[in-house]
Amino acid sequence: MGGAGKGEYCRTWWPTALGLIFFSIPTLAAATELGYGLGYSAVHSNNMALSSTDPRADWLNIAKGKLALQENDLQNFSARVYSQLEYDDYQHQVFSNQTLFTLNSAATWMIKPQSLSWTAEDYYGQVPIIPFATVTPNNIQNVNVFTTGPNMVVRMDPLNTLAFGARYDNFHAGVANNNSNRVGGFVGWLYQYSPVTVFSLNYHGTHAKYTQNVAASGYNRQDLFLRMNTHLQETAWVADLGGTWLTQTGPGSVNGVYARLLASHRLTESSTVGVTAMSTITDTEDAILSAETVGGISGGTSVGTDIYRQDSVSTTYTYSAGYSTDSISLFDQKLKYYTAPLDQLQTGAGVQMGYQFSGTLLGSIFGSYARSKFYESSVINRIGQGGARLTYEARPNIFLALEGQVTRQQSNAAANSYSEKRIVLSISYYSNFAFVNAGNVAPSLMEQDNIARDIMYSR
Repeated sequence: MGGAGKGEYCRTWWPTALGLIFFSIPTLAAATELGYGLGYSAVHSNNMALSSTDPRADWLNIAKGKLALQENDLQNFSARVYSQLEYDDYQHQVFSNQTLFTLNSAATWMIKPQSLSWTAEDYYGQVPIIPFATVTPNNIQNVNVFTTGPNMVVRMDPLNTLAFGARYDNFHAGVANNNSNRVGGFVGWLYQYSPVTVFSLNYHGTHAKYTQNVAASGYNRQDLFLRMNTHLQETAWVADLGGTWLTQTGPGSVNGVYARLLASHRLTESSTVGVTAMSTITDTEDAILSAETVGGISGGTSVGTDIYRQDSVSTTYTYSAGYSTDSISLFDQKLKYYTAPLDQLQTGAGVQMGYQFSGTLLGSIFGSYARSKFYESSVINRIGQGGARLTYEARPNIFLALEGQVTRQQSNAAANSYSEKRIVLSISYYSNFAFVNAGNVAPSLMEQDNIARDIMYSR
């Protein structure tokens, strides 16, 4: 690795490689959709290190390669892989040059259609080391989460179905040099209440073992909850209500309500509004795989051992047309930690709006604001960003882009305050622009349409 503090790649490659092998063998023999992209960006910043006291201008050269693969034989095998390899070269060495790799991948093999399947999922990427400090190349680390296991479905009659499954998970964070292994299982009873609504009663059991000498060597967790899953023509939602009982092998027990609502409504053929609300007990591994905000990652904390309650609500409106996607999002969440002094409250909003000047020229503006309050450290960060972008399709699948953005963060911790202006010039090639970039939004690729996956996906 080029940048300091990301940890070793080798300690996290084995689950990633295993996942890719799992995906590749069936996929090569079946119909697939494949896309890729190559790009170069020249970035100039007047404060590349985001420093409050010593702003230094620098040029950053970025080379990227993207690969996306989707298996279309949904009857027996389905898989999605989105990966990106990036090399960052700092001209004046404000930071050391670095190589970054990200992977979002998931696959389901239907061993016996409608009754037995095997699933695997892997996420490899970067998260902050210290959550309340400025995110720079010196404050990120590699993490890898791998999960795999079987699903079994037994249809008792047209209205009643039993679902069973087991999982093995591995979590690793580079800087903390922290591994954890988890084994668990689930069982669910599904009742087809109507053609569009399914009720289910679900039980999950998990045993986690940390491989480091920490205060808690692991935990045993049980979740019991009732789920309502409704899919109408324009509206869909999943609502969960139940409880969590978690016993740590050391500090003690953590119990509480488990509640979650995921809802989406298609307003038109091009626009959708979605709402997510939850009150759950979770940890870093669950947060990464379920695409929630990753918390509890600080230099003095063993990453992956932090257990916290997340109370959050968010809403997003999106409108898509051609290469342009407009979106407006709002969020509010509170994280209450049981194992680390990192309690925090986060609120924010974001907006992106595009305009198609012609068939080859797209303009867009974007902005965001977030406020983070960390109670124990009394740190309050307020960060705002705004900018504009022009994208021109010079040749079929070849894009030129010019972007300007301004970022300002204000904090009562003086070292976290900074302002930055940057200009980005880019050229890129995409074999399929929308498909190659579809995996960039959220790390989770879990399939909720599959009945066994729907039963399994609770946290």
